[in-house]
Amino acid sequence: MANSRRSSLLPATAGLSVLIAGPAMAASQAVSPYDLSPLPVVTGTVAHYLPTPGGDIDGVILTDGTQVLCSHELGLAVAGLVKPGERISARGLRGRSLPIVRAYEIEDQRGRALEDAETISARLPVATSGPDIVVDGTVRAPLYSLHGRLVGAVMQDYTTVHLTPSEATRLTAWLQPGHALHAVGNGSTSALGTAIDAREIGPSLGQTIRVAPAAAPQAGPFPGSAAYDDIPGGSAHP
Repeated sequence: MANSRRSSLLPATAGLSVLIAGPAMAASQAVSPYDLSPLPVVTGTVAHYLPTPGGDIDGVILTDGTQVLCSHELGLAVAGLVKPGERISARGLRGRSLPIVRAYEIEDQRGRALEDAETISARLPVATSGPDIVVDGTVRAPLYSLHGRLVGAVMQDYTTVHLTPSEATRLTAWLQPGHALHAVGNGSTSALGTAIDAREIGPSLGQTIRVAPAAAPQAGPFPGSAAYDDIPGGSAHP
């Protein structure tokens, strides 16, 4: 990928990514401190975004089924760079056996590129609310996380059904291509696509089970309670 042309685009999170396009801006823009050039490049045509229940995207899925996954810092900036039907080049790490690429740089067909520029942080669960979204259709592909864990399914219409890794592992057989899937949960629907955090899931409406939503709060004292600030073991004495 060409790294000689740089310019400014306001990414989804300022300071964490940069669009490379005009040499005059190179000196003032923060870019990754790492040399990304040795990383392999995967090229293909974008079929659709991979939306999240919180209204962001985790990356894109190519027409050959490859899931190009990016950090949540890039998130919506990727949607501003590429559109379905356009070709991209993604520089990053290929999955050992899974059809995934952990992308550190994504370049569009016009030569503009977006890259990670700083340390990547973990995405915190985003609680979703509003009316339930019902998903009913056929699985196109299993859905994977940035770390290569099974976390749900991509449907034929590119709706994404999200599960916790433990629930997804338990229900692997239901998340395979060609399988019928019915799921209900909170989520989001926008121009980027539809995604739900599944609360009920099964092969059909009459065969669903309840699952723990991926965005469920962690167990423990609620904020503001007397025990919330206690550190486990912190009051123990030798």
